[in-house]
Amino acid sequence: MRTFLLVGALLLAAGTSAAEQASPYGQWRTPERGGLIEVSQCDGGLCGKILGGSGGGAEDKFDRNNKNPALRGRPLIGMYIFRGLKPAGGSWKGSIYNPNDGGTYAATVSLRSPGEMVVKGCLVWPLCKTQVWAKVR
Repeated sequence: MRTFLLVGALLLAAGTSAAEQASPYGQWRTPERGGLIEVSQCDGGLCGKILGGSGGGAEDKFDRNNKNPALRGRPLIGMYIFRGLKPAGGSWKGSIYNPNDGGTYAATVSLRSPGEMVVKGCLVWPLCKTQVWAKVR
């Protein structure tokens, strides 16, 4: 009976730790302008697509700050800010687009916890900006 209870407790603990494992996939809230980003797998890596934000003004609906004038009329909703970030020792690396200034930066994305994603964009090191995104679901 004790052996059965011990095995049951071990199986329950193993199931709990698997459920609590951090995953980058899901919806994340950015600290700036309440952006909502869906992180998924695509292009052989990690991708982040804009689902929404709390801006509200007409200027917040389009990619007005893009350095390429031909792209300034494209909608922000549905736009990928990063695509195909590659695994790199517990994080993902690639590039990220910032619609706030129209710049593309070297990026590192990592998980601090199951509910916190650290997103770092650098023009050149040490000229970097880091945000912590909160998991919504």
